[in-house]
Amino acid sequence: MSAVHETTSARRVTPGLAPRRGPFLAPLLALAVCACASGRSESSGGASGSGSVPAFVRTDGPCWVGGRITLDPSLRAQSTADELASIGCDNVVLVMKTDDGSTKLVHADGVLAGGWGECHYQVTDVPPGGATFSGKVVALSIPDYRYSLISKADFNAVKCGGSLASLNQQLDFVLTVADVRGR
Repeated sequence: MSAVHETTSARRVTPGLAPRRGPFLAPLLALAVCACASGRSESSGGASGSGSVPAFVRTDGPCWVGGRITLDPSLRAQSTADELASIGCDNVVLVMKTDDGSTKLVHADGVLAGGWGECHYQVTDVPPGGATFSGKVVALSIPDYRYSLISKADFNAVKCGGSLASLNQQLDFVLTVADVRGR
């Protein structure tokens, strides 16, 4: 229990009001002390260390990664003649490459609607370790290198395994014009 020290800036309480607060604050203080004590005993029981996950909780892969794919607003179709006006989510393909050397193609679902909608994807069996995602538009009229998918995550990458947070991850992408400076 800590001591309360009055300073010159503290508000003084009228002596007649102090007894009225006592009966109200005493049960509230007792409840707070009990909550802290019960929380402390629950957090230390069953855990192997401070902040660690109990042994019975699975933290290794496979993991789930999913998210949405939107079109860069500057590329939204303004007429039916625009190149992306007729492209749908079935034309958007993600490529997942993992540390174990495997590659998987993931098709998106949803309605792109000339860029005014969004596509969704999910991969439920990402193996433990790192995985990078890239993407392309697959359409007969558009070369597959013209557009690319970018995310806010570094290198469009996720790490699966080792923590609870890594088991279910969301990775959203924006479909934009490919950076062709290296070509």
